[in-house]
Amino acid sequence: MILLTGATGLVGSHIAFELVSKGEKIRALKRKGSSTALTEKIFRFYSNNEKALLDKIEWVEGNVLDLGSLEDAMEGITHVYHCAAIISFNPKEKEKMLQTNTEGTSNVVNAAMHAGVKKFCHISSIAALGFTIDGTSIDEDVWWQNDPINSWYAISKYNSEREVWRATEEGMDVIIINPGFIIGPGDTNKSSTEAFGVLKKGNSWFTNGVIGYVDVRDVANATKQIMESEIVNQRFILSAQNLSYREFFDKVLEAFGNPKTKRKAGKFSLAIGWRMEKILASLAGRNPRLTKETAVASLQINHYDGSKITKAINFNYRDLNNSIKEISEFYK
Repeated sequence: MILLTGATGLVGSHIAFELVSKGEKIRALKRKGSSTALTEKIFRFYSNNEKALLDKIEWVEGNVLDLGSLEDAMEGITHVYHCAAIISFNPKEKEKMLQTNTEGTSNVVNAAMHAGVKKFCHISSIAALGFTIDGTSIDEDVWWQNDPINSWYAISKYNSEREVWRATEEGMDVIIINPGFIIGPGDTNKSSTEAFGVLKKGNSWFTNGVIGYVDVRDVANATKQIMESEIVNQRFILSAQNLSYREFFDKVLEAFGNPKTKRKAGKFSLAIGWRMEKILASLAGRNPRLTKETAVASLQINHYDGSKITKAINFNYRDLNNSIKEISEFYK
């Protein structure tokens, strides 16, 4: 049987749909009091038979920081998809994120090894790979470099990967997936999907930063295929296309029928912007939409090579232009 953590989030809900729509019955871990509404909404978006598919999910209460609940959830489990994580660039959430992403992953790994799990998949991030000094394309062989430019989110994901690699030394087979900027139907108040919520309202600002993008459906499909293959103890970058933030913003703005960007935000204007936003957010009692970390990240130019996965399994990326149009319809 399969255990899935983070099934109420963007990636987890899509992996859940991918698995159950192909006939799998899964056990999904969720925190006490957390809602499954997003998962249900996504199932309805993709299927007219969502109730029958949702019935294939056995929901169990638990927390990645509660080892006891994890050990209970692991009973009878042979494969684990670990998607649960906090994505945040807000300094106030740093400690909680580090604990959940690193200590939480360590707990899931330990519980899986104790239960004799055959294969373990960890959904990480391209952030855990760091960057290249000379600007060359980033692939699976790039080594992490300690640098002040690394966000705390990147550090948390790098540390969580170390916990997963540790399991290989104790005999458990693992796979690590490093998706790029994930786009897909989700909650516009969380993670990468927040961009669609902002751009739906319109936006004139852009930066020249570059990053790799991938459709969440590709993440779910590729992950399932890798987990069902004989491939073990490897990582795979998932990046369909490298785009500048301006290119991505303009494609989404166009899909919503909004004017394209026209005002460039440079290092100086961003430095002022994140400081002003910090004050405004504090006065309004909300999380800042722009932080020092996101300002720094928006200027970085990183190209990712996501071709390894296409050579390992029968997999091709969706066309990103079509993905953006389809995903925008969900948010409309």
